[in-house]
Amino acid sequence: MRKMDKNKIKGETRQVPINKNNNRRGGSGTEYRLICRSSPISVQENLPNTTTREKTSKKKSVSWWRDNLTLMRKKVNACRKLFQRTRRENRKKKYLEAKRRYQDGIKKEKLNSWKEFCNVATSINPWSQVYKLWAGKTRANSIMTTLRK
Repeated sequence: MRKMDKNKIKGETRQVPINKNNNRRGGSGTEYRLICRSSPISVQENLPNTTTREKTSKKKSVSWWRDNLTLMRKKVNACRKLFQRTRRENRKKKYLEAKRRYQDGIKKEKLNSWKEFCNVATSINPWSQVYKLWAGKTRANSIMTTLRK
């Protein structure tokens, strides 16, 4: 949270007495709150700059995901929420149709990604990479640190 530098905008604020019941009468237990006389833009200019945090996802992304799937997912979620609010039969059909198209799109992209991977792997050796992947025998490349004669 950013804090305001009161000295920078001293002329633009005034103190207003408030009591603990949050009305503007004075009296015992009176506290003061700063009220800005100027526009919020000038107050924003006088606030210190802070850095914003970028969102980092801890989930691993998949290689077959495309932007069109993101749009389809958003449409499916919107249709689902609309159906859940109203419970109308025509909206249920629309939701189920959008969901079916989304699932078909995922299957299609996964299949295309697999075919592309197999085409790249077969240019080197037709069965080595596919077999190792299927059998679970893939491992990270190890670098030899010492060599003996």
